[in-house]
Amino acid sequence: MTLAAACDPTADAAGPDNAAWVDIELPQKPAAVLAELCNIGRLLRLNPYLEIRNLEKLAETHRHRLEALNEMNGLAVSCGLTFQETGASGFRLRYDSGLKLATEVTAAARGNGSVLHVREYYRQPQNDAQLSEVDRSLTPWGIALRRHFLGQARWGRFRLYRWWRERLWIPMSPRERRITRLIAWATLIEFVVFLVAVPIFLY
Repeated sequence: MTLAAACDPTADAAGPDNAAWVDIELPQKPAAVLAELCNIGRLLRLNPYLEIRNLEKLAETHRHRLEALNEMNGLAVSCGLTFQETGASGFRLRYDSGLKLATEVTAAARGNGSVLHVREYYRQPQNDAQLSEVDRSLTPWGIALRRHFLGQARWGRFRLYRWWRERLWIPMSPRERRITRLIAWATLIEFVVFLVAVPIFLY
């Protein structure tokens, strides 16, 4: 897996380095990646540490209201979001409150696929309380995005897989996904133990 991340949340607010970013190599073309992620609900719900409690599209064009809990830093998120296209290469989500200014998503061609670039911009923290608002979930988010697109590349041609991802898995909260994984692994282990035990009892 190729995934690069960097962070400098304490740089000068006027400078370009007051940001954190992650780069993810994907098998899909840039247009396909951006078409998938411009769905704001899908993009945010793929963050494995963001529990979305309400995401409402407002009457204004490209405006949303987000109520969520960031499990990584334990902070509640309550803000307005503005969706802005930045040309054919991507888009930006602007936050109207909090330390985070914007999340910028771009994709560029690389080989037969693309590289997805997710960059988050921050206001300059004024104290330790504001510094705690820096979102530490960007790298896990990048890993989850890569896992999502690899799954699409491998299984996306199957209608049942697409239905399961869109209707069941993505709408789950992060906690529900973790519980589901535990149940799945426990069931698999029990099945393997059963297969091993059967020959012992038969012979």
